[in-house]
Amino acid sequence: MSTDTVRIDRVEPRARGRSSVQTSVWTGEAVRFPLMVGLVHWLLVQIPATLASRNLDPTNDSAPFIGGMPRPMTGLASYLVEPMRLWDGLWYRLIARDGYEISEGTAKAAFWPLYPWLMEQGVRITGWTAESVGYLISNLSFLGALIIVYRIVSIDFDRDVARRTLWALALFPTALFFSAVYTESLFLLLAAGALLAARQGNWWVAGLVGLLAALTRSAGVMILLPFAVLFVKQHGWDIRRWFPHLFPAVLPALGPAIFGWQLERAGASFRDFIDVQEQWWRFPATPWETFRCATQGCMAEVPAHTEQTGNRFFPVQGADWTWLDRLVSNIFNWSYLTDRVPSEQFRKLVADSDTLELSVTIGAFALAAIGLKRLPLYYSAFVLPPLLVPLFSPGAVHPLMSMPRFVLPLFPLFVMIALLVRQRWLALPLAIVSAALLAVLSMQFANWYWVS
Repeated sequence: MSTDTVRIDRVEPRARGRSSVQTSVWTGEAVRFPLMVGLVHWLLVQIPATLASRNLDPTNDSAPFIGGMPRPMTGLASYLVEPMRLWDGLWYRLIARDGYEISEGTAKAAFWPLYPWLMEQGVRITGWTAESVGYLISNLSFLGALIIVYRIVSIDFDRDVARRTLWALALFPTALFFSAVYTESLFLLLAAGALLAARQGNWWVAGLVGLLAALTRSAGVMILLPFAVLFVKQHGWDIRRWFPHLFPAVLPALGPAIFGWQLERAGASFRDFIDVQEQWWRFPATPWETFRCATQGCMAEVPAHTEQTGNRFFPVQGADWTWLDRLVSNIFNWSYLTDRVPSEQFRKLVADSDTLELSVTIGAFALAAIGLKRLPLYYSAFVLPPLLVPLFSPGAVHPLMSMPRFVLPLFPLFVMIALLVRQRWLALPLAIVSAALLAVLSMQFANWYWVS
């Protein structure tokens, strides 16, 4: 077994005799390297997004039906924040401003509360716009998350694997959401932090941070499964040894209860965060039915309150690879990609093709399957539930809706990439291609084209 796949059961004390200089270098690198990776990521996302926002024509917007599009931003925020506040970012802005009041529907219940709460408090402290605060939270959270992921992977594997993991995470084609006004960065920070604390036996820290993760995303409560794996590994099956550590270990279970209570205070129903998925054109299905819809298309039964045609069945389109044929046919026709009309048509075709969703989902499950053998068990316990649960509620517009975004906080998937891609001759070209796709998708996002 190679050194980079050795599973370490506990944090070993530093070897005696190691100099304080070596220790300080290691500690410094554990911060400097993640910050450097974070800076590269930010430049690859921000520069293309800003250029696209300032120089290219956007497609039709998808602003919240409550309030519509806000006014253009001014000053530095118009360059940095405005390209990154679109799609869900405008919903978080709306919640930070107005809360979860249901006078115009309960669609806001799909967005969990910690992120907009932090945005609201940031507005009170700084006087900035809510989306500017959200942008700052996301980007700082990503830097913190990189430091924590580096630490936890270094414990379970080694420094080289940790380095490659950060690059795989930061350069992933859909990693733009780490810099957008979205919850991916905050959730990664909290989930990784909770797992690191649990890994080291600090259960009160793990439970409290895990509770915050469970208030950030619906997938946050699923951290209970890796907690259970680590808890049993540390305390065994003797129930008498479980107390008092069991109490903080189950704190993430309070996340949905707190959110439901908050919704009731706003005049909604306690379970609206569950029922609201129907308003986002999700419908119940088995995982194999979801994959059939994603590949071949299907007819989805649309809930009655979202009907627009009087027909309870909605045609779901499978992945469309037409764009690839057009790209190959026009590979030497530069005007096809640069002239306004054909370029916009091609960008729209790619955005709505659902091929990104299908490719990422298949790749994520392949990595998770290999990881069952190569990764610590609690890594797999962290990854599998958030991958499986969305397959039971596909989207009628995009069957695998948001899967390229949902995989981002699942850092063990990127550990698997780091373990599989070790040779420099393979890693470098893959990193270049992935970084190029990251820049392209950042431009798509900034111009209101669907990404995930």
